[in-house]
Amino acid sequence: MPLLEIRRHAERADLKNNESSLSPEGRAMAEALAKRAPKYALVLSSPLPRAKETAQIIAGRLDGIEAGLLPEMGGVIGDRIFGEMRSLDDWEAVLAEREDARAFALEQLQTWARIAARVGDNDRVLAVSHGGIIELPALTLAGRLRAPLRGAAFGYGEGVVVTYAKGAPTKIEALRI
Repeated sequence: MPLLEIRRHAERADLKNNESSLSPEGRAMAEALAKRAPKYALVLSSPLPRAKETAQIIAGRLDGIEAGLLPEMGGVIGDRIFGEMRSLDDWEAVLAEREDARAFALEQLQTWARIAARVGDNDRVLAVSHGGIIELPALTLAGRLRAPLRGAAFGYGEGVVVTYAKGAPTKIEALRI
């Protein structure tokens, strides 16, 4: 069964610059994750420098850029700003309120399944993405699988691991630091 490990990038140096690389603290976090990282059959990231650098440090390489890991969210969070999304319950409320958030989550789950399908049954993928882009599909999948996810919104380096069997997700677990 392929495993898709999808993590939020580590902290970037300049929060006002979308093209910023990692901060020293972000690099240190990624290096700590690398020390306990399993072997990955495939390592992907979003196109942004902080995601690419995080993936390269954790896995020791980057096999490719996956644009689907940085989709346009549009208005899916409405009038909220990301800083207000402190818990998974906050993200769950967005899913309950907004059809476009639910559609976004479903599209992202298709991207995750396509990525997982690129490796063999016993392989593991590292995919580095971004906050919000992970929470919405993770909560949607957790609801389907009756495996609730609770707690804080995913911080730097955190995310989920999804187990697939015959192309379908069968298990989801939170990855916390």
